[in-house]
Amino acid sequence: AELTFHVKKKHVDAAVGWMGYWFSATGFRNPDAAGVPGVGSLTLDTDIGSGTLKPNIAFQMGAWWPGFGYFEKYDTFTLGRFRHIGEQAKLKLPVNPDLTLELVQGFGTGRDGSFGYSVAQNSPLYASKVGAVLLAYGNLRAKYKQFLDVGLHFNNEWTRDPYLTAQADPSSGKAYSQAADAHMSVLGGELNVSVPRAGHLWLSPSYISVKNGWALGDSGGTEVMHSQSGLGIATNYLGWSNTPASSTGTGSLFNLGFMYDNSLSSVLGRAPEHLPDVKLSVFGLLANASLDLPVGGMFNPTYVNRPSIKQFKFGADVTVQALDWLGIMLRGDSVNYDLDNPGYIFSAITARLIVSSHFLSSESIYLQYSRYKYGDNMMLAQQWPWGPPLVAGTDVIQGNGGYSGKPPDMDVIKLQATVAF
Repeated sequence: AELTFHVKKKHVDAAVGWMGYWFSATGFRNPDAAGVPGVGSLTLDTDIGSGTLKPNIAFQMGAWWPGFGYFEKYDTFTLGRFRHIGEQAKLKLPVNPDLTLELVQGFGTGRDGSFGYSVAQNSPLYASKVGAVLLAYGNLRAKYKQFLDVGLHFNNEWTRDPYLTAQADPSSGKAYSQAADAHMSVLGGELNVSVPRAGHLWLSPSYISVKNGWALGDSGGTEVMHSQSGLGIATNYLGWSNTPASSTGTGSLFNLGFMYDNSLSSVLGRAPEHLPDVKLSVFGLLANASLDLPVGGMFNPTYVNRPSIKQFKFGADVTVQALDWLGIMLRGDSVNYDLDNPGYIFSAITARLIVSSHFLSSESIYLQYSRYKYGDNMMLAQQWPWGPPLVAGTDVIQGNGGYSGKPPDMDVIKLQATVAF
């Protein structure tokens, strides 16, 4: 649950918010789920000049999570969201009544403050990570009426904090000098085109460059492509397995997200609250990872000489709003973890029943059922593609840490309630 209070007057916005999880009255009590504020910031803005079209400049300072390139269907960011404390300056420049330019600049820091209770008993010094990363970002957008919204984006994450690594020996591959050389940079953009009756198209390409991603932590910092900070990208895409001799989490990632949606009410040119209505969405996300592996690293020989690993997922859904309070959705998804090798793929068909207080409301309860189908190489806890392949149908694979080699469940039922106000 998230709850943020805003105190506003003209040109001033003060905010403080709480983010909670692990509802303690119903289950396990997690001492990390504290009741202290999660975000808090102050924004001051002012208009410039005295004309009809006034530029506006705003300054924000505090702890909050600005984001760019949000992909709703996969709940991730192609450009980045920043879990940081810092500053942001935003300039809105109306060129004419139809065209507005917006420039955003930001700088801050994120911190990996994860705490290990078992480690604290034996090693208080390294019981918690206190290392911080530095963040800088810039975004330029142009908006033309309700038809066109295009943006260019850049952000960089790096560190000079020795507490992000406990080893001082350069031969370990985790010395401070190597951590100080680490960075994760993102360059990309997004395009929104909305045409009456023709629908809405969103495109967002991005390029991520990472060096020594292991040194950037995996909590706080930049959230991008289903990954948290540079360590997340290194683990999910660049082969990092806590062994610098095999991989330092160095490489690059090209991504392309797309989504097209339209509705029957839009095609017919009628108000969206007119029922019944049908909405169609088609979407996908490509990730092409290029790995820079150490020469002579002890890697699975199947992958050590490969210049890249390409992953692609796509899907479509149709939602029928039959009544003011009742909707039905059907969705299909396919996820391919390796386009060049068969078997690392799964797909799902999902049906959802949605009950709301009324159409276009922000509160609903839904019940959904998903049926999964897996490729031959999709196994529970498999260390793909960096670990040895598992054998389907066996309970435990020896030599692979005792991970299960059974396929995941094929049937999933989900019940969820959401409300926003």
